[in-house]
Amino acid sequence: MKTGLQQLELLGSGPLKNRIIFLGSFLLLGVLYAYNSDYNLATGTGNLCIVLFLGANIYFPAKRIRLYYNLKDVQPFFNKLLVWHIWLNTTSFVVACIHCYVTLWSNTWLMVALFVMGWLTVGGFLMWIKYPPAKVKKGVYILHTQQILFFMMVFAMLKGHYVF
Repeated sequence: MKTGLQQLELLGSGPLKNRIIFLGSFLLLGVLYAYNSDYNLATGTGNLCIVLFLGANIYFPAKRIRLYYNLKDVQPFFNKLLVWHIWLNTTSFVVACIHCYVTLWSNTWLMVALFVMGWLTVGGFLMWIKYPPAKVKKGVYILHTQQILFFMMVFAMLKGHYVF
């Protein structure tokens, strides 16, 4: 059994044909959802981004619950959940970029939110590949895992969409 995070299979396990069918189906369902979910493609991509973002970040409350209750023998589940976290956040960022492109209006708050979301996504991948320089690795880890950056991004998204 693979234990190190760097050894997790980012593309899943099992036969390649099954993984391609699953990923293709997931992509098709996402496109159909974005296209048909609301008034237009811009709103649909925004809705899809929210769904992907929430699904991706289930990882953190689950991790807190695991630590609080000191659950044992759940590491394989959390390894899979981490892979889902990586891919759903990456997909969410791509969909957010599409949403930003097809939406007719934007503002500084939304650009800040998109930039921070991009930073968190790129930072997550740098953590995943264990980028070599120690100073860079430590800085990326600190900036990627700090909740304040996450809450700043959510605040900027809400403020940019005129919720406040």
